[in-house]
Amino acid sequence: MGGDAIARVISEFDGWSPTLAALIAGDVPAVARPIFALPDDHRWRRTPGVTLIGDAAHLTLPSGEGANLAMLDGAELANAIAAHPDDWVAALAAYEEPMFARSKAEAVKAHRLTDLILGERAPYGMLEFSRDAT
Repeated sequence: MGGDAIARVISEFDGWSPTLAALIAGDVPAVARPIFALPDDHRWRRTPGVTLIGDAAHLTLPSGEGANLAMLDGAELANAIAAHPDDWVAALAAYEEPMFARSKAEAVKAHRLTDLILGERAPYGMLEFSRDAT
């Protein structure tokens, strides 16, 4: 990208952190970070009185659904506890079983998205996906 284009993009962030402008300009070196994911069908043995929500329960590839899943986990866990206030074992079972299924489905979608963006057909797979979605 030419200097004029970079300056134009930076101007859109006027008033933001100078560090962001430096990052856009390429003055800050990029740092490669690994991406970690649990197996798509990850489960754990129930531990009395303990469960997990959000990325701790279903860490997967980035797909744009992480915060949504975490908020849904919290709401579903609250509903399960409210439905079984005197039986933690039943409450956690009521929360975990659907959460495991939901997590697996989202992990499979995340792998498909990653393959479209970075796989051997990239970028054509993502372009075809975008075209077919309209």
